[in-house]
Amino acid sequence: MLKLPKKPVNAVLFYVGTLGLLTQVLVSFYLLTQGRTMDWHWWFHWLAPTLCLLWGIIPRLQLQKED
Repeated sequence: MLKLPKKPVNAVLFYVGTLGLLTQVLVSFYLLTQGRTMDWHWWFHWLAPTLCLLWGIIPRLQLQKED
């Protein structure tokens, strides 16, 4: 079962990943309303925040083991 992380490193990774993904969604929506898109490797901008989010929330990937 996935729970919000409590250890400092896991929590930071989770919140950085969440904030990064939220930023990408907002930027994508803003560009869409302006009639523009992310042209240069748009998928690469989603990779780092997604990995941070996964490292923070999935128990097998966590850097600090939760109780």
